[in-house]
Parts: sequence; C-alpha cells; structure tokens
Amino acid sequence: MNLSKLSSGRGSSKATSPLSLIWIAVAGLAIIVGGILISTVTPLIFPTQGSAEAQQIDALFQFMLAIGGMIFLLVQGVLLYSVLRFRARPGDRADGPPIQGNTTLEFVWTIIPAIIVVIITIYAYQVWVSIQSIKPNEQLVEAVGLRFAWIFNYTVPEEELPPDLDREALPANVLASLNNNGFMTFSSPQLHTWVGQPVHVRMRTEDVNHAFWIPGMRVKQDLLAGRTTDIRFTPVEPGVYRIVCAELCGSGHGNMAGEVSANGDLIGAWLIVHQDEEAFLREFLIPERDAVLFPPADPALRGRQVINNYACAGCHVLDDLGWVGITGPSLNGIASRTQRLAAGGYSTMEEYIYRSIRYPGEYLVPGYGNIMPAFNPEPGQPNYMPEEDLEAIVAYLLTQE
Repeated sequence: MNLSKLSSGRGSSKATSPLSLIWIAVAGLAIIVGGILISTVTPLIFPTQGSAEAQQIDALFQFMLAIGGMIFLLVQGVLLYSVLRFRARPGDRADGPPIQGNTTLEFVWTIIPAIIVVIITIYAYQVWVSIQSIKPNEQLVEAVGLRFAWIFNYTVPEEELPPDLDREALPANVLASLNNNGFMTFSSPQLHTWVGQPVHVRMRTEDVNHAFWIPGMRVKQDLLAGRTTDIRFTPVEPGVYRIVCAELCGSGHGNMAGEVSANGDLIGAWLIVHQDEEAFLREFLIPERDAVLFPPADPALRGRQVINNYACAGCHVLDDLGWVGITGPSLNGIASRTQRLAAGGYSTMEEYIYRSIRYPGEYLVPGYGNIMPAFNPEPGQPNYMPEEDLEAIVAYLLTQE
C-alpha cells in the first residue's frame, strides 16, 4: 500500500510535515489515554472485589480491556480519518488510485497482534495457576448441587467438640460418624467462612449438571454428573455474597440463586464472610454444631431446625420459613391436605408425608412432575437423610395446618 499517495490524496509523494508528526503523536497519546480510561471506568460497575482471586482476575481483565480499548480507538480513528480525508469531493467522478499490497505494513499488523496474544496468554496462565494453587490451612467445604438448591456440608473433628460431651447421649447418626470417621458432619444452605481464610469447595451434583458461581468472588466452576470438581478462593472483604447457578438445570433453575425475603431474611444459597475466625465460630459453627449435638427434645422443633439443611426451599412454598419455590406443591397447610390420602392410598398424613420424602415418585400431586429427588436413609446413597431427621421433619410438617 502506497501510504504517501493516500496521505496526499493525489498520488504525489510528500515528506511527512512536522505538523503531521505532532498530530500523529497527539492521536497516539489520545489512544493510549482512552484505552487506560476505558479499562479504569468499566470495572466500576462490577460487584465488590470480595476475594484475592477477584483482584487478580479484575487486574487481568483491565489489562485486556486497556489493550482492546486502544485497538478500538485506533480502528475507529483510522476509519473516521479515512472517511473525512479521502471522501469524494463534489463533482469528482474519477476512479480512486490503484493500491497494491505493502509487505512491511502487513507484517507489522500481523506480528503486533501475535505478540499481544502471547503476552495475554502468559499473564492469564499465571493468574490461572495462582487461583488454582493449593493454599495452606484451607477450609474444606463440600457443595452439593441438586434441582433446585445448594447444600453445603461441613465437618468438625472430634477433638474440636466440647470436652465434656457425653457420647452416649448423641444422636445415632452423629455417634456413628464419630466412630467411623473421627468427625461429625452437618449441613447448611449457606456457605460460611471468614476474611483471610483460604476456602476449598469440593463440588458434586446429585442429578444434572450445574455451575457454581459467586460473582463477588469472581469464581465459577461446573458441577458435572459423575465427577467431583473443585474451586478455591480467599475472601478479603466481610459481607454477604450471592451464590448463583450459571447452568440451566430445569424449570426451577432461578431458585438456585440466593434471595432475600420480604422481612429481610436470606433464603437459599449465600456466601457469608465473617470478620474473623472468632466471629465465624461464634456466629455460625458453634451454634450449628451444638444444634446437631444437642437437638431439641420436641421433634417438631428439631424438624423446623433441620429442614433448612435440605433442598426443599428450592421448590416449595412455606410461609413459616419464608420459602418461595414454585416448582413443587405448596407446603402451607400440608397437614390438612387429607384428600391426598385416598388418592395415594395412605392411611395417615404422617405416612403420606414420610413416603413423599423417601419415595417422591410414588404419588404426584396433580399438576406437578416427578422431579423431586428421593432422600435416602443410607450415608453412602445420594441425598442422604438420616431417619432421625426425616421423622423430625414429618413431625414439623404435621404442625402446618
């Protein structure tokens, strides 16, 4: 391409004037400043950087955005200049100048993008290695995705239990876990940690593929059927962060995202980052641990306590607990739905509710499909629900008249 002919517009060769050099310098400076400005302003609309990984990922994104912004401004500037400088003048009917290739120019605009891509690749790989690396003293939490909720399983080693604990007075499932594994487990619909604590979330799905996404942490990972996947992050800001499923998993997909009820309660999946470890223990771990170790004597109270540890809120409506699911039958007044006894061949509402949880496909409420997972009685089975929890949940639901 004969650039001197293009710059003159008449095909004559001219040396670049000092004024032209000044304009080129000004345009280059404007492109650089504009790219930096784009990379600085755009991330202001992002969620708070809640983790160390978010800071690294955002820095990488800003770097790519700056380069992309400069290229965008360069291309648009050249287009605008060409439209104005080389436009057809009134009365001009002549053909444009014949333009041939310019090997040097083509080499330059090939090698520069190649160099940029290599630099971005190296930078991105370093960030990926950093956020995937195993951190010392990680907090391990198991995340289970199922239609349509998240469940988080925590372990407490036996040495961290109260020293004066009477093992023989423990619930049977807790005692069995201590004897077999050396630790107790409990579940929660929320993920809890504290500032500065590296978190390792080990994930699996009980049914279809899901995707675990915390926008504020800038982490997202697929849950694949038949596989265990992992994600790591280290919170740097205390607060409440929404957890979302980013993989369309069915009609209740939207219910897997954390919600806030009308009275301000958190419903469903949220990441709660406490100020420090002491706050984490005081506000979450110890109360949840003790609720499992020392359950209420009244089974209905215990049922109200443990039902939130399962996926029921993702599908059902239950005003008493603020549930707003839409893909399953409402549980409001479930104890009074006696018309289902004859339809399902049950003798009592207790039997109906019990079998609806253990064998959800046995009787389907008209208008609803068979999408509820079966909660199984054995620890090695999917969707494990101890018999003690099931009986307590049935007792609680029988109070909903």
